[in-house]
Amino acid sequence: MWTLVGAFGAFPIALGLTNALMLLAVLLWCLGGHWAERWKAVSRNPVAWLVLALYGLMLLGVLYTPAPADDWQLHLKKYIKLPMVVVWLALLWQAATIRQHALNAFAAAMAFTAASTWLNVWFQLPWSQSKNQGWGVTHHVFGDYITQNVMMALFVLLALFRARTGQGWVRGAWAATAVLAAVSITHLSDGRTGYVLLAVAVGVFVLTQLKGKVAVAAMLAGLLGLGGLLATSDTMRARFDKAVAEAQQHDSDNTSSIGHRLYNYKTTPKLVAEKPLLGWGTGAYHTQICHVLDKPEQCPTFSWHPHNQYLFLAAEHGMVGLGLYLALLVSMAWVALRSTDPQARTLLLGLTALLAVNSLFNSPLWSARESHFFTLMAALLVSSAWASREAGPSKPLT
Repeated sequence: MWTLVGAFGAFPIALGLTNALMLLAVLLWCLGGHWAERWKAVSRNPVAWLVLALYGLMLLGVLYTPAPADDWQLHLKKYIKLPMVVVWLALLWQAATIRQHALNAFAAAMAFTAASTWLNVWFQLPWSQSKNQGWGVTHHVFGDYITQNVMMALFVLLALFRARTGQGWVRGAWAATAVLAAVSITHLSDGRTGYVLLAVAVGVFVLTQLKGKVAVAAMLAGLLGLGGLLATSDTMRARFDKAVAEAQQHDSDNTSSIGHRLYNYKTTPKLVAEKPLLGWGTGAYHTQICHVLDKPEQCPTFSWHPHNQYLFLAAEHGMVGLGLYLALLVSMAWVALRSTDPQARTLLLGLTALLAVNSLFNSPLWSARESHFFTLMAALLVSSAWASREAGPSKPLT
């Protein structure tokens, strides 16, 4: 379980170290025994069954896919973290102390990332992906800016929650952290996905933690704050103007960020319509999408993934796969709403909302760093939320 704590602190920063720690955790889990007891602990959890069902469908898809072996093997490798969620749930469910350490490890990694993003404005940090200094340029630190902003949005939600529930100077420290982390998304990192996900995270905080007139006032303050940012930030205005221009020109330029996505939304449903029930099979998207493109020579540009997790699963696994994914999202929200732990409930609802919205623009279960984030954090927060409603012990299994 301590190897998992290390993985939670490592995945925002170092994927190789994270993979090694997760592999070690699985090996130690196999040696630790108590399998029947651990399975009994998680078998009542709908999230465990749905991640297994979704991966089982991918295994079934190997039987009828036209994809070459390299493609379907790559899919099984990338999505293997889905069934691993069950292992992590079994490890974390009765380990309240370990869960708290794991969440704090994630928070420490994100605080380090936010601090690095700010410091990189004035100093060239050796571990930063951005080689620019000053304002008006991206300062993402690890991986790519989209993934950093996805994780930072949940960190903002965590900081806001702890600012509201903390006392004294701790409360002020977390409030300042929330502001600095939010500005690292809006002003110090590139891309527009981060803006949307930051709004989702703040919206979840308002809806779950504030009530009545306070909630209304907070929403109005948020809208005024957004207006103020647009009025004072040339960078934000430029990014919104670019987004509008890309959307307007998507017919003539389908390779821009938004043009690429809009073209995917046009072509991938054609692929889904040809085999709507079970789809084309595991890994088939990479080759079959080329048959429905207007220009086949653009196949290398559009064949990696459709920047939409819903369409990705529907193309390869049909309405069954899409239905299982939607059921997984609903089950995560259901577990959150039934939790008696305010922090777990708020964060799990936030994670579910981030995954649901991000799946409209990206393929988060396919992307290496994003899939680490969503699967590990889902296991942690689902186990925290589920444990709060179970009448079992709250100490690690011996």
